[in-house]
Amino acid sequence: MQIRRAFRFELCPSGAQARLMSQFAGSCRYVYNRTLATEKSLYGKDKAHRFNYVECANRLVLWKKKHSFLKDCHSQVLQQALKDLEKGYKNFFAKRAKFPRFKKK
Repeated sequence: MQIRRAFRFELCPSGAQARLMSQFAGSCRYVYNRTLATEKSLYGKDKAHRFNYVECANRLVLWKKKHSFLKDCHSQVLQQALKDLEKGYKNFFAKRAKFPRFKKK
């Protein structure tokens, strides 16, 4: 007989930690939305264009140089936003989901 157990954890961040988590979420939303806008415009110009994670990650380096608020965020967090967008594109082209939408606050 197999027993299944579940554990629930609650985060209780301090004020500074809550601000950092909010800032990270905002940076991810910015990277996601900007990448989506860029990819839409590239696809509008050339219908053969497909989403490429490596290209987007290279663009992320340039954006971090331009925008100082992206430097405050860990790179893995921003890269995960790009991976989420890549997964959305793959699901769309496999006809499992609708086209990725812009994220709201």
